[in-house]
Amino acid sequence: MRVLILDDDEELGELMQPQLAKYGMELSLSFTPTQAFEMLDAEHFDCLLLDMMLPELDGMAVCRAIRSSGKSYAEIPIVALTARAELTDRIVALEGGFDDFVAKPMEMRELVARIGAVVRRKRDDQVPVPAEPQPEPHSGLHLSPAHMSAVYGPYAVNLTELELRVLTALREADGAILSRGDILASIGYTDQSDPAMIDTIIYRVRQKFRDQGLNTDFIKTLRGQGYCIRAEQVS
Repeated sequence: MRVLILDDDEELGELMQPQLAKYGMELSLSFTPTQAFEMLDAEHFDCLLLDMMLPELDGMAVCRAIRSSGKSYAEIPIVALTARAELTDRIVALEGGFDDFVAKPMEMRELVARIGAVVRRKRDDQVPVPAEPQPEPHSGLHLSPAHMSAVYGPYAVNLTELELRVLTALREADGAILSRGDILASIGYTDQSDPAMIDTIIYRVRQKFRDQGLNTDFIKTLRGQGYCIRAEQVS
């Protein structure tokens, strides 16, 4: 597996190279966004490790530039390397186009696991799935991946990718209760991911519908158990 790191700390990359090599990963080093883009244009990489705090251009801007580039590497799995591990920072990174994040200082086995997970998830997403007729959802919730939106009764909202994934997992459970760990697994994250991320995403979805005038919480919270979607009268 070929991995590219963009981090202005030259010693960090040099220290990581032999450690990742033990896990069959070939790490190439870049120290500026300009250098990283030149390498991405010239070579194929399976994953990008991207420092969030860069002097030339911050990590969020680099990630946005990659995702909007229209080039072959636009969908490369990107793992954020950050010294800021607050939940809000992680959610912003994930919704901004990153696939995962690792807090500095890094534990190498965790980094290897996260690289492997995002690469597998990206490959799975690229496998064509035969289209099947979708039954009318019992929950009354309609999701449109093509338009990144959700409709419940007369209320419609736009969604981020993570919000769409979480709602899809809950709707497909058909009223069954999913724990936060169940939801994390269903959207492709490991049990090492922070389960509070699910609480934040669900809060944001509820707030979007409330802003549209929906007075009903169709996403039910079961204390100590998790979440589910259950149909009730829309108001």
